[in-house]
Amino acid sequence: MMISVLVTDGETRAALAVTRSLGRKGCRVVVGGRAKNISSASKYCAKAYHLPSPMVDEEQYLHHVLNIVHDENIIFVFPITEPAVHILSKNRHEFPKGVITAAPEWDKIMIAFNKVEVFKRAEHLGVGIPSTIFVRDREDFFTKEHLCTTFPVVVKPGMSRIHTSSGFISTKVVYANSAEELRACYEKIDALNYPSMIQEKIIGPGTGLFTLFDRDRHLALFSHRRLREKPPSGGVSVVSESVPLDPEMVDASARLLSSIGWAGVAMVEFKRDIRDGRPKLMEINGRFWGSLQLAIACGVDFPALLLDYLHGGKPDGSIGEYKTGHKLKWFLGTLDHLIIRIKNDDASLNLPPGSPSKFRCFMDFLKVWERNTSFDVIDRNDISPFIRELRNYFQNRD
Repeated sequence: MMISVLVTDGETRAALAVTRSLGRKGCRVVVGGRAKNISSASKYCAKAYHLPSPMVDEEQYLHHVLNIVHDENIIFVFPITEPAVHILSKNRHEFPKGVITAAPEWDKIMIAFNKVEVFKRAEHLGVGIPSTIFVRDREDFFTKEHLCTTFPVVVKPGMSRIHTSSGFISTKVVYANSAEELRACYEKIDALNYPSMIQEKIIGPGTGLFTLFDRDRHLALFSHRRLREKPPSGGVSVVSESVPLDPEMVDASARLLSSIGWAGVAMVEFKRDIRDGRPKLMEINGRFWGSLQLAIACGVDFPALLLDYLHGGKPDGSIGEYKTGHKLKWFLGTLDHLIIRIKNDDASLNLPPGSPSKFRCFMDFLKVWERNTSFDVIDRNDISPFIRELRNYFQNRD
């Protein structure tokens, strides 16, 4: 009997990677998300539904998902973005008996998605973190601002999405180059009236450790480093490369996730501090990540592995065996990176050390084929998602 799976947030690259992976595995994949999204264009999508934004109306979002689950005889629900994971894990008891939500239990999610809690745990466990000042709210900042004496600093809201009675508040990391800029952040940014952190800016290469974790041990592992990001100063990866596992990062991730009792997929992100060579924790993403397709291309198919895990199986083969030195490019992401670089002076972008020149970025963008390189949206055997992405991209720029 073919298994029917619902994948949410079809507009994301992670959802497309999950759709393709589970479709190739023989599942009947139903996609939910915005209208005319990239995942719904895939040949592996059996049917697509428009879903209201989980950021705006939690009740309506859940209602629509439950209807899809009922109408399509869904067995597994794969939430992709943080709001979807938040809502569907919290309300998993609303699903019919036998329907499995591919996300950890609610209490585990609330720990992993809380950056303040994660960094306090890391500090207690001896995991390397940037120098950090924990701030309860805006008023608490004004009692602690005198502690910030070295700049620049990184200001991180405690949650990527703050859940309120009227929906979710999207947050982002901001940088402050002076005490005046830092004070202005706390005076003007609504998200900073909730728990946050002020951290030293770590200079060094960013590395993500991907894992399928089973409460106290890794079942599958993969690691990548970011080569280019959007925005260029730091953000989502637009060019990344598979790298060998770092034992210190593997151990630190295991200790952190074990302390939570995590069961499922996660990406634990680090930066290796050029001052002392130690990896410093950046965050935990307790869900599928944007560069998921790189792991799949290198032989670690996390969506398929998670499906088997939820069935009660355990991955075969040796942990950490995958292709290294393979690059993944997000074509339109590299275009955005290039446009930002061209429009702005490099000094104003806070580029990390070793960033490629504008000319090199331009020449790299022109490469449509390169050895040991693949694209995450472009797939010659499933080209419609890229055509859809191109159309949406230029329509949104009008």
